[in-house]
Amino acid sequence: MELIHRITVISNPTRIFEVGTELDGQEIIEIKQAGAEYEDRIHSEYHVLNEEGCLIACIENAPVLIEYKQIAEHDEHEK
Repeated sequence: MELIHRITVISNPTRIFEVGTELDGQEIIEIKQAGAEYEDRIHSEYHVLNEEGCLIACIENAPVLIEYKQIAEHDEHEK
């Protein structure tokens, strides 16, 4: 499974959000894609979440670079 590990917002100044780092005293635990694709447009949206699942930052309709991290999935049915 691939998870978003880092998102770089191409802006002035450039903003970088990375899992495991802190933002305003809160540790970034997860970055989730929350956008939607419509027939006539795409709404790009990413949520940066803290350890309690609360929103730290939201990136909407901005040019971004996404870095993914491959993680192993554990099969619960293994004997």
